[in-house]
Amino acid sequence: MKNILKVDDSFKEIGMRTIDERNRLTVGEILKGYKRIRLYRNDSGEILLQPIAEIPASELWLFKNPEAINDVREGLRDASQGKVSRLHPEELKEP
Repeated sequence: MKNILKVDDSFKEIGMRTIDERNRLTVGEILKGYKRIRLYRNDSGEILLQPIAEIPASELWLFKNPEAINDVREGLRDASQGKVSRLHPEELKEP
């Protein structure tokens, strides 16, 4: 089954490119840092490039576990606000 993406965002033109004789398109800095993109085309023939970030399988469990990902986000938020304390590994051991 094909993915259907409903786009409600506004887009602005960020440049123009030429397709070479082998039907390749160079995007340069536009997608720097991404290795994969998902392509969408609407009924008018317009094309949307959606950058894709892939997650290693060993880390996928975190994103499938709402409680765990919320704990991580809360910890990152606390750390960014300076809400941290020093712990020693011995303090984490159960009695």
